[in-house]
Amino acid sequence: MALRLGAPPQTPQPVSLDPSAGAWALALGAAYIGLFWCARAIYARGGVRMTTRHLATIGLALTAFVAIQRATAPRLLYWYWHPISPEAQPYGPFLNRNSLACWLAMTIPLAIGYAMARAQSRRSGTSTVSTIDETQIWLVGTAFLMMGGLLGSLSRGGILGGAVGLAALLLFSAARARRNTSFLWAAMGVVLMIGLASFYANLGALVSRLNETTELGEWGRRVIWRDTWSIFEDFRLTGIGAGAFARAMLAYQRASRQFFFNDAHNEYLQLLVEGGVIGGAFAAAALLAGATLAAIRLHTDRSSIYWLRAGAIGGMIAVAVQSIWDTGLRMPANGALFAVLAAIAMHHAPTAAGSRDGGASIGHDPGLSE
Repeated sequence: MALRLGAPPQTPQPVSLDPSAGAWALALGAAYIGLFWCARAIYARGGVRMTTRHLATIGLALTAFVAIQRATAPRLLYWYWHPISPEAQPYGPFLNRNSLACWLAMTIPLAIGYAMARAQSRRSGTSTVSTIDETQIWLVGTAFLMMGGLLGSLSRGGILGGAVGLAALLLFSAARARRNTSFLWAAMGVVLMIGLASFYANLGALVSRLNETTELGEWGRRVIWRDTWSIFEDFRLTGIGAGAFARAMLAYQRASRQFFFNDAHNEYLQLLVEGGVIGGAFAAAALLAGATLAAIRLHTDRSSIYWLRAGAIGGMIAVAVQSIWDTGLRMPANGALFAVLAAIAMHHAPTAAGSRDGGASIGHDPGLSE
């Protein structure tokens, strides 16, 4: 009863069970929004391709870093720090496999979209050189290694989300490809990339993880969702406050306390619990507005930047699917990347005269030189 907002307070009470965690969560949210607006304004003048190249480079370095760290010091962060939780199994700079998978699932479609954009740029120009260049080979190779890292993470939600994100990118390419053969080549390339990347994953462990998807044990997601829903039933209107989930679960967890549920393992459910019906309505309106604007920008873009928009949207769809089982966007690195993808998907198309890498028309694409 001490946790209920409805209990008669003797003094004014904050509309949060954990005000300090709420302040941190709101500050992070404000930072994501600010990053989105700044990146969106910058991309109206150019820079989308440069950002994508840097993200692909970071993804390549991250995949190699994780592979080395998991092989040499699987329990340490940066080979030095012990995580607070003794059960944590760091994956490079991330504390768990799901956070790593979230980052990779968002980046892979964007890298592939950039490779497609370069192919269109070279076909649209007057150059007679081959439509495949070293940058495209590097981008596809980077996406291939990141796919191996995604499969190696053994994150079921991340792998499923990544697959759906790539499928969305292929659907977008089918809608824009000038020839059916172009779409078939793209589809065959993605399938081949996934097939080759699977050789770098422990398929036996992956199959075992997939067989546990229903998780009927006392710490499975169904149990977590049941206890989480109990919180919502007591705080329907305003929720428990941003970032207050862990504090509330101290009282509401009915499953074994050998493991503590510090998140809902469902981003949508946790948003509803922390924000209540009011916060959930605002979040739903923002998601709907963003999806509508991204669809409009994608439909009206006739430049090669279409493919980068499609890749960004594919990455956002990937994390939207993964969020049914995980809360990866609460990791600052993933939240920041999502904000950048949203800016790429929703930015105004640059004019041909004022852009270094956008190009407003098919016939003139200044990004070809990059």
